[in-house]
Order: sequence, then C-alpha cells, then structure tokens
Amino acid sequence: MTGKLYCIFVLNFLVSNISCEPITAIAASVAVISTISFFLFSPAKNNECCNNQWIKTPSFNPFKAKLDEHIFGQHLVNNDVSSKVVNHITNENPTSPLALSFHGGTGTGKSYVSKIIAELLYDKGVDSDFVHFFHPMKHFQIKSMLNQYKIELTQKIESSLKNCERSLFIFDEFQEMPIGLSDSIVPFLEHNFNIKGVDYRKSIFIFLSNTGADIINNHVLQHYKNKKFREAFNNTKLEKNLKANAIKESGGFYSSKLIQKELINFYAPFLPLERKHVKQCAENVMIKKKYPIKNSVLEDIANELPYYPDEEQWFSKSGCKRVETKVDTYF
Repeated sequence: MTGKLYCIFVLNFLVSNISCEPITAIAASVAVISTISFFLFSPAKNNECCNNQWIKTPSFNPFKAKLDEHIFGQHLVNNDVSSKVVNHITNENPTSPLALSFHGGTGTGKSYVSKIIAELLYDKGVDSDFVHFFHPMKHFQIKSMLNQYKIELTQKIESSLKNCERSLFIFDEFQEMPIGLSDSIVPFLEHNFNIKGVDYRKSIFIFLSNTGADIINNHVLQHYKNKKFREAFNNTKLEKNLKANAIKESGGFYSSKLIQKELINFYAPFLPLERKHVKQCAENVMIKKKYPIKNSVLEDIANELPYYPDEEQWFSKSGCKRVETKVDTYF
C-alpha cells in the first residue's frame, strides 16, 4: 500500500470513530494530522518521490570530476556529456528532452557512464524507480513482434513520465534493437510542451551502441599515426560520420526518424583505450574493492590483454571489459 493510500485509509478510520466529546475529538484530530504528515513527508526509503529530496541537480565541476575519477581516456565524453546533462537538468524550461547517443567498442565505458549519470542524478542511483533500462535480448527479443513492442514501449515511457517528468531511459545494445522500434520514441523527443497532459521535456534518453566503433577506431588510429596528441582529438568531423553511418547500418538506428529529424542532441564517441587506461581501470577496481595497489599486478593485467594494431600495440581490443575479473584473480 502506498503512503498516500495508507493516509486515506487511516483518515477514514479515525474520522469514523471520532467521538462527539470535545477532548476526544481534538485528540483524534491531532492523530489524523500527525499520521498524514508522517506518511506524506517522511523520507522513508521505500517511498521514493519525484522531488528534490530524491532527484539531484549537480553542477558541472562535481559532475565532470566524478566522470574523470572513473572514466579514463574519454576526455570528449567526460567534458561534453557533463555539459549537456548539467545544462539540461538545471534548465527549468527545456525545449525538448535530452537525447544522447553513445558509440564505441566493447569496454570503452558506455554503460559505466550511463550508470554514473544515474548515480549523480538520483538518490537511489540505478535502483531508482525513475531510471529505466531496456535491452534487446530481454525486452525486444522476437523481432516479428515489432508492432507489439512499439505499443508496449510507448505505454512504458508514457506511464514512467506520468510518474516522474525527470525520468531517465537507457537503451543498451541499440544496434541489436528491431529495425523501426526507435520510431515509437520519436513523439517523446520532439518539441512538444506536453502529450496527453504530460510534460516530457525534462526527461533524458541515452542510447548505447557499438555502431560506428570501426569509424571511431580508424579515425583515432590515423590521428596517432600522424603523431597527434589524444587530447587534441576533435569530435566535429567524427560526429557527422557517426550520424551518417548509424542511419545506414542495420539495427536500431537504421532509417530511424530519430536521426532524420535531428532529435539526438549529441553523438558521443568513446575512443579506444591505451595500456595506461587499462592500468587505470585496474587500479580503480583495487580501490573500490579495497585491495592493495601493486604496480606489478597492474603491469601483469595490462600484459594479459590483446592489443592492436599488431605492430604498434596501441589499443586494447576489449577496452576495460575484462579488467575487474582479472583483478579478482590476483587477490
């Protein structure tokens, strides 16, 4: 039973049993008010509310600092995603929801960044009732059921936003989504003040995809061969290439109106990770699990992973994907 329903139940019970005697009536009234106050305003953990007590609005510096602390080798993502998210959540009257598309290879940090965003915005993090995850193998496995999935997804988004306008929706492995499913998301991302009486503009949508990973990797590889610094890498040209490739590649973005209608605010490229980033990931795991930090173990873990190109051995083929498991084997 929810807090509000319980309040109504108790109110009805107490009022129906109030005596006509003045003293008894006063005492009963106090009990009613106390009960209502407790259940409506108590910070009980099982009554998460869509308000500032449960939903946070961090400023840019602590937001970016959190990403820098846990996400390595992704200067473009850490800076631009922090800016986009903070600007959106601090805007009392945004023109549309925020839509971010994360692209890159395995283990480069796409899921981790999404998790950190949830932790920074919601008191209960990924366990919040206002954070919603979708995965093709769990929610949209049978592609012949596309029309049914569209209806269910629309209903899920609508009901979630009726519950809280500050909801976060995360779509994992978007390249595996049924072609055409993304079009059911389009009405929620357009510049509508409300649909069916619900304001959708304060919500956030994040799409995670391996689409364009080869484009990113080749772009970065050429950047390195030209002996340019990683931090000098610019996203302007790459973002255009990611957009052009995504709409042509089979999967969730294929011929998607999300791209055709320019509804995605930012295409974030997750760059391939170097050996030093792998060691930073391993060290971060050791800190989190309170293991002793040993440089020899960091070196051993980095040496166990495969790298490319064959000659230069610059980038980890699996990013930091398997690092935590490898760290655990040493302790």
